[in-house]
Amino acid sequence: MTSTTGLRPEARLLLALAAPRWDTTSADTVREHWEVGPSLDWPYFLDQALSQQVICAVGRNIGRHLPRDRSMLPHPWIYSAAYEANSRRNRSLFAEFGRILHALNRRGVRYAVRKGPSLCALVYDDPGVRRMSDLDVLVERGSLDDAAEVLAELGYAQGVPSPNGDRVIPHERKTKLFWAVHLNNALPFLKTTTDPEVRWFEVDLCFDLFQKRSAGGVEVGAVLDRARRAVVCGEPSFALDPLDQVLDICLHLYKEATSYLSIAQGRDLVLQRFIDVKESLRATAPGDLDRLPRYVRDVGAERELYFALHHTDLLFPGAVPAELLKHLEPRDRGYLDEYGALEDRTRRWDQGFLDRLFNPDRWRELPASSSIPTA
Repeated sequence: MTSTTGLRPEARLLLALAAPRWDTTSADTVREHWEVGPSLDWPYFLDQALSQQVICAVGRNIGRHLPRDRSMLPHPWIYSAAYEANSRRNRSLFAEFGRILHALNRRGVRYAVRKGPSLCALVYDDPGVRRMSDLDVLVERGSLDDAAEVLAELGYAQGVPSPNGDRVIPHERKTKLFWAVHLNNALPFLKTTTDPEVRWFEVDLCFDLFQKRSAGGVEVGAVLDRARRAVVCGEPSFALDPLDQVLDICLHLYKEATSYLSIAQGRDLVLQRFIDVKESLRATAPGDLDRLPRYVRDVGAERELYFALHHTDLLFPGAVPAELLKHLEPRDRGYLDEYGALEDRTRRWDQGFLDRLFNPDRWRELPASSSIPTA
């Protein structure tokens, strides 16, 4: 399947309504499906909006851009309420994360903000359309003690929330060992809160953009040397260089899309991640994009980048410059339908990408004998 025309109408409507920037294409697609609204499977649409993590953008667009007569859409307030709640939640997260970034600055820790907070602050024009989960910060391993001390002074501890959310329970020894062996970041730092929109704050200190079993790699010190000054969470901070940000977003997408654990948990394919790629490309200057193919080859990330860009272009034709795709296209594209490579247990999907993306039961393709690693 090479276009979205074969998708269920609910999926095509979701792609249009999840647009972080409303345009004539979005409006035309929505209008086309709105005319057959009574025949749509609205429970399926709502479930997909939630599982694809785009209900906030959908809610914003329903509230701002659809006709006031929304009788075809059952319970439109659910979507608008999700957007409003996420806007409040992100404001709380921004305030807390801003305090952390201020403290890191005062301590002189070298860092760069990654993923959600950086995207919400620098790529999306409305932070409410994208849900954030934690503060991801890239640091050198030698800075871990300083960063951890800063977090401890602000009330953070490594562990998991207690059942009633009033404290942080330290991790078991086996979890610490698993994390140290398999992952490229410290165990998350948590702080409980009485804010009902947040429940707890989480900070992830990461030491590398690549996974431990990745073929490629990039020196973290060089990445931090290139970090750009930017206001993130209301605080003068440091964010990844635009090319490093595109690299980071695509590496993360590839890892989640092909990991046994992500597939088993149903979070391997999430529409929001492809929107992040599309919007990151849009926010990157053309001159920087021209340098992307060579940079990607230098760090050995051709497979991951092409995987992310190819599938983003399937969902949003034209979102990825054709020349960029051409420069990165590998001779053998067979790996695009594989998973488990980072775990040295490569298998091939029976379903194609677009069919899998909107199929909540895709995890059933996992072999019954698989041993899914857990932390």
